[in-house]
Order: sequence, then C-alpha cells, then structure tokens
Amino acid sequence: MIEIRKIAIYGKAGIGKSTVSSNISAALSEMGERVMQVGCDPKRDSIATLCGRLMPTLMDKVRDSNKMSEEVINEIIFEGFNGILGVECGGPKPGRGCAGKGVNLGLQLLEQYKIFEKRDRTFVIFDVLGDVVCGGFSQPIRSGYAKEMYMVTCGEILTMYQANNIIQAVVRLYNAGVEVGVAGLIDNMRGVPYEREIVEEFGRVIGVPVIQHIPRSKVVQDAEFQGKTVIEAYPSSEQAEVYRELARKILNIKKTYIPKPVSMEDLKDIISSIDRDLPPRENASTKSFK
Repeated sequence: MIEIRKIAIYGKAGIGKSTVSSNISAALSEMGERVMQVGCDPKRDSIATLCGRLMPTLMDKVRDSNKMSEEVINEIIFEGFNGILGVECGGPKPGRGCAGKGVNLGLQLLEQYKIFEKRDRTFVIFDVLGDVVCGGFSQPIRSGYAKEMYMVTCGEILTMYQANNIIQAVVRLYNAGVEVGVAGLIDNMRGVPYEREIVEEFGRVIGVPVIQHIPRSKVVQDAEFQGKTVIEAYPSSEQAEVYRELARKILNIKKTYIPKPVSMEDLKDIISSIDRDLPPRENASTKSFK
C-alpha cells in the first residue's frame, strides 16, 4: 500500500492559508499526486476555489440527515480541479456550540471509514484555522492525522505573534509525546517594509526555515473572483510558478523542526533591528514564553 503523505497548514484567520493550501493542492495535482484537501475551518471556504463555489459541509450533512455513516461522508466529498477531492468539516451554526468540535468529528469520521485510502489518495492537505486555543483545531496534529505542519505567516507583528501561539501548542504536544514538527514557514507577503528580512529573522530565531516568500499579486484576487486557483485561472503567470515552486519544495522536504517560542518583546526586537525606520529597543528581552 502506498503511504499517504499528510500535512497540516496552519495560519491565523485572514492570512490566506486557504489560498495557499488550494494552490499547493492544484500544483501537486499537476505533478501527478492524487490530492485531497480537508477544510478544518467553520468558514468552509477552503475548497471553494478548487470546486468553483462554497460547498456543503460534513456538519451540515450530519445535522440534516441526523446520522453519521460512510454514505453520508461520501455525499459531501467533491471532485474539483484536476481530480482533486475536497471536503469541508464545517462547524455549528453561528452562536451555537464549539467550532473545533466540528473539526474533531469530521477527522474522526474520515479516519474511521478510511476515506483517504478508499479514494486512493497519495497526498492529503489539512487546511486548519490557527486558533489552537480550542483543542479541536489542534486535532490534525494532536491525533496524528498530520505529523508534518507548515505555518503561513507574514511580516506583521500580530501575525507572527499568532504563529508563535501555534508554536507553543506544537512544543506542548511534542513534549506530551505526540509525533509532530514544523517543516517550514510560508511567508504570504503583505507589503510590510523589509518583510522578507523580518520573516527570515523570525524563522532563524524560532529555528524553522522559511521555505517560500509569496509576493502580493492582483492575480490572486482575480482568480478567486472567478472561483478558481491561480494555477487553474492563470497557469502561465509568475504567481502560478511561485506556488509550483512551493509545492516542489514541500514534495522534497524530509525534515521537521521543534521550534522555540519567543515573546512579544522578542518579536518587536526582530522588527526594530531590521526596519530602519524604527528606533532600536533598549534592554532587549531574550525570554521565551513558558
């Protein structure tokens, strides 16, 4: 039996992790991988550009049918661009219940009925909201569904702070005996001054390499307006090649890292040491979060 490569892509809300995930999926499919993408975010927009629109979720189907079975799961697995399969775990109705429980239930059912194996997948991408305060969102790594994770970040301090929160969760899980590690940072750029340098220094300090800088491009918005990935809508664009390069790097990665959490003061020091427009901070802190 072919071993299925499973990775989790984390990032705070609004950082563009679903855009990154879907374009990686599309690029991998071009390279011959049989890909499935699992949306682990109650917004249910992970596979929208792969399937052309927002799709029903597993939680929606379970509520409507009032049952959990392999038949129910198969009804909410959709085929999108280039044979990619997609499923959205979904969550409770707004204002009701814990969104992370929807992720937990969805992953349990996918595993219970061996959906990845039965659908003959070689690569599975879990696209996960970076709110690891809720245990449900840590489920892809907590329960061993994905031992290899990537973090989407940028040069904004609050985005790096959220990445640092994810790092703390990784360290706690690793210390508890969970087999998990961070394989790399993905810089989904926001146009921050000296952004490449800031994110590279952040990676150096936490001990995780930056594997790709993704420039801002109007092509991304134009493609999503059409309900498509950049790979599908603008296959010859420079932006499409950036995603292909990222996918090739992920295919060849063999190592993960246990990162070192830092403090907010450390993050400020990283930025001020690089951004020439900011004054240097005095009494730099080197303490990490506990």
